[in-house]
Amino acid sequence: MVYKIIFFIIHCLSHVRYRLKVRGVENIPEGSVIIAMNHQAAWDPLLVGTHTPRKLHIMAKESLFANKWLGWIITEMGAFPVNREKADVKSLRHSLKLLKEGHIFSLFIEGSRSLTNDMQQPKKGVGFIVSKSGAPVVPTFIDGTSNKKWFSKATVTFGKPISFEGEKDYEVISQTIAKKITDIKNRQ
Repeated sequence: MVYKIIFFIIHCLSHVRYRLKVRGVENIPEGSVIIAMNHQAAWDPLLVGTHTPRKLHIMAKESLFANKWLGWIITEMGAFPVNREKADVKSLRHSLKLLKEGHIFSLFIEGSRSLTNDMQQPKKGVGFIVSKSGAPVVPTFIDGTSNKKWFSKATVTFGKPISFEGEKDYEVISQTIAKKITDIKNRQ
C-alpha cells in the first residue's frame, strides 16, 4: 500500500517536474530483467522506476539510508544500500537473489552521476551481475534530467533487450551495454 501511494505521488510529480516522454516500455520482458542505464541526476531512478510495469529494485549509495525517513521511503520503493568504496559482496548477492526471483533490477552502468552528461566508463560489476544472473539486459537512455529548470523536457528510452548468454568477460559485457545506450542516445 505504501509503495502504491509513493509510486503515484512520484509518478505525478515527475510529469510536473519534466515534460516527460517515455519510450519502449514494451521492451521490458516478463521475469528477470536488468535495466542498465546512464545517470544524469537524482531524478533518474524515480523516472525509470515509476514507468516500469513492475516494481523496480535498485542499488543506492549507502549514505542515502543515513536519514531514517528517506531510507524508509527509498527502501519501500525498492532501493537497497551499496558501499561504492569497495566490492560490496552483500549487495551483489542481493542483486542476484532479486533476479533469481524474477524481479526487475536496475543499475547505473557508470556507478555514479555524470557531471558532463557524457557517458563515463562503465563499471565491470555490471558485467559480473549480468554474467552471473543470465538475465536479459534492457539498455536504457535517460536524457534531460540534469536540467535544473522545472518543466524542461526529459526522456526515458528503453531499448530492445539483449542477451549475454555464455559471455564470461565482464569488461566486454559492460562495454557492449554502454555502446547500446550510446546508440539509443545517437538515434534521438
